Amino acid sequence: MDRADKSVARGAIRWFLIIFGATLIGSLLVNAVSLHLYYPRLHAGPAVIDHSPAIPQKWEFSTVGAISSALALGVDGTLYAASEDGFVYSIGPSGNLQWKFDAGSVVAAPVLGPDGTIYVTNEDQRILAINPAGAQVWAAGGGPYGDNQMGWVAAAVDQNRLYTPWRGQLHGIRLTDGSFDWVTGFGFQKGGSISILPDGLIVYPAFGRLDGVDSTGRTQWEFPMMNPPLTTDMIARGRIPVGNFGLDSAIAVGDDSTLYACGGDSRLVALTGDGHFKWEFKTKTHSRNRATPVIAVDGTVYFASGDATLYALNPDGSQKWAYETGGGPISATPILSEDGSIYVVTGSELIVVSPEGELLAHALVGGGIESSPTIAPDGTVYVAWRTGKISAFAGTHGGLMNSSWPKFQATLSNSGRSHPL
Repeated sequence: MDRADKSVARGAIRWFLIIFGATLIGSLLVNAVSLHLYYPRLHAGPAVIDHSPAIPQKWEFSTVGAISSALALGVDGTLYAASEDGFVYSIGPSGNLQWKFDAGSVVAAPVLGPDGTIYVTNEDQRILAINPAGAQVWAAGGGPYGDNQMGWVAAAVDQNRLYTPWRGQLHGIRLTDGSFDWVTGFGFQKGGSISILPDGLIVYPAFGRLDGVDSTGRTQWEFPMMNPPLTTDMIARGRIPVGNFGLDSAIAVGDDSTLYACGGDSRLVALTGDGHFKWEFKTKTHSRNRATPVIAVDGTVYFASGDATLYALNPDGSQKWAYETGGGPISATPILSEDGSIYVVTGSELIVVSPEGELLAHALVGGGIESSPTIAPDGTVYVAWRTGKISAFAGTHGGLMNSSWPKFQATLSNSGRSHPL
């Protein structure tokens, strides 16, 4: 083959490669657009095109700072949001600002007491009580001895006390005046929650373990047991053994006092009410599971995972179904509605899933959502995200399910108690 023939051959090969490459790239672009438009979701089988109806938006409210803590809802329909811009916002049912209170940056969820008082702990561990009109009732904690970066530990409340960490220990704080009634424990995780069982036992995340204490602060059990056992010498030296059970999520409590929480190594763990291991369930892929489990009336345990999947488990820990949302990791705790439907905030959408694991409806909400949503008695669903925006959506599945733990911290007030006050 002479030089001219070789030149023609090289040219032909070059054009073939160009045409082949363009065809391949075009095919990939078409597939990508199709995925974007139709957004298939997998449910234990082939992908299906999403033709579910959209959830209508009612209104939108904007704050200056990020909102990462769960929303709380008062009995009069007032929505409370704690923002990292330093303010607690009181928002009316129609989306109007009622007042805002300068509380300092807050990432832990607000808690409402029996009389409607709002309790928040800021990042300097200053604990504040605010009345429903937006005025301060009392303040406690904080100061040079408080722990910086309070974290997202969720407090709990009963008729008499607020239970929240300060200086690495659990404190029982009188609702009347903010005085410290008792203190217990040695060390506190930066995540998880304080939860109250039906018999009044208080469970909280100590360093690498769960501790159960009674209403006077006396320890009743530990999981796992401290080994070696705690001694006065350990306390004096400040050398408290750390356990191996770190929490990724807050704690849910069943009617029978079973505790459910997501721990390290992609596990959902169930413990008895007296601190003994029952079972564990591992997600199919390794992920950090920040969303709290929720419990239906029939005992089904639902949890949204960091692998973008909503799992439904039987009370014995066996899997009923798994629904792949198609979004990114899920950090917000789902909500169970009166008719059994599950509201889930994914990386990009608010979706409604049936008790059988089928998609019912959806709404685009954007990304960056860590705040757990809430739901009003009329079915309105409230969602907040890190841009500082809060939106209300017109749900059609009723209000909150009347189960032991249907949302983050159990109740609309975030009481952390398995039965309403």
